[in-house]
Amino acid sequence: MPANLNALIRYKTINSCLAGGRRRWSIDELRARCSEALASDRGRYATVSERTLRDDIRVMRSDILGFNAPIKQESGFYFYSDPGYSILSLRITDAGLAEQILGLLMKMREKVNHPEMEIIMEKLSRLIGREYGPESGLVVRNQVNDEAIKIKKQVIEEEINANERMSADLENRGIFERRRLRLMLRKMDAPPIVPPSELIWGEIMAAVMSGIFRRQP
Repeated sequence: MPANLNALIRYKTINSCLAGGRRRWSIDELRARCSEALASDRGRYATVSERTLRDDIRVMRSDILGFNAPIKQESGFYFYSDPGYSILSLRITDAGLAEQILGLLMKMREKVNHPEMEIIMEKLSRLIGREYGPESGLVVRNQVNDEAIKIKKQVIEEEINANERMSADLENRGIFERRRLRLMLRKMDAPPIVPPSELIWGEIMAAVMSGIFRRQP
């Protein structure tokens, strides 16, 4: 995944410059803004290279992070062809992308201190069908859906058994058999219980940027 903490700060900064279509930006202006943002968020100033900015723009234009940003260039100036576009409003629904973002946040975990981070990591874990362990920082296979389905099947099985015990009191055996068949079909086709969580890039960016441990002067 071609991203780290600095890259996320640069993506957010480039987006804030281009969103809304207020003006067009040269590569040097974007470099200056990104350098200032990194100095503010990381506590140290380092000039962002032109090559790095061009790589960032390439990533933002692509589907690597699911951005597909409509970044255009005319006469050396960059802008969004859709002024209403923003990476912050994009929803994360792809499990593969969610797993990559989760891996990135796991690496940042010791550098970011924000209460929303654990919630975000838990949501990402649900999107890929796993369970997040906040204390250990480990991601383990999630059996939530499987366990929920298993419990539901057990409940249905108990219903079937209860109906079988009641069968002696039923005058019409045909009614009982039809009920038993319906319950068995429900057991075989029990749907997943836990729906996927919704998450947008803005939530991730906000938690990461506001929770960075800044170096003391």
